[in-house]
Amino acid sequence: MERRVLLICACGRREGFTYTMCSVAEHALKNDGWTVDTVFPIEMKIGHCTGCGSCEDGKGCVIDDDMESVYRSFHEAEIVLFCTPIHYSGVSSVIKTVIDRFQTLWYSSGKGPKYMAAMMCGGHEEPEFRGAMHVFKSLSITAGSEWLGELKIADTDRKDFSEVKKETENFIVGLIRSLK
Repeated sequence: MERRVLLICACGRREGFTYTMCSVAEHALKNDGWTVDTVFPIEMKIGHCTGCGSCEDGKGCVIDDDMESVYRSFHEAEIVLFCTPIHYSGVSSVIKTVIDRFQTLWYSSGKGPKYMAAMMCGGHEEPEFRGAMHVFKSLSITAGSEWLGELKIADTDRKDFSEVKKETENFIVGLIRSLK
């Protein structure tokens, strides 16, 4: 049986810590035999939810954009793993746009994947992760998904990439072990 992960990587550029976390997670999951669908919303055409209410009729979102492929991967995945930098004590606008488009879950009977988890990083020595956690856990509850846990990496303004890679690898290995 194929095991799938949707990794939503909200990095703004491919040189930073968020991208590094996504790359390490993707590699570790693939090495364990998982199929990983990695999406980079910043590189996709994804519009904002307009609150039009059209999804209330069960037909899904009426916006015709790249979110369709995200929806497909979301419903095929056993795990959805979010990865975001912390911006002003919350998730990045890139990942928030994607999450807001899951308004369709309020009206669907199929709901979401079995599990959800998150990886976050912040430059400050004590970034405020609570705002991001509220957003992620709210989506998890709405989707009927079990929350697997979160990785919170602080002080990336002073950390070396090797430290972030190690913390991410340890988190993913622990996440995989918890499912066996």
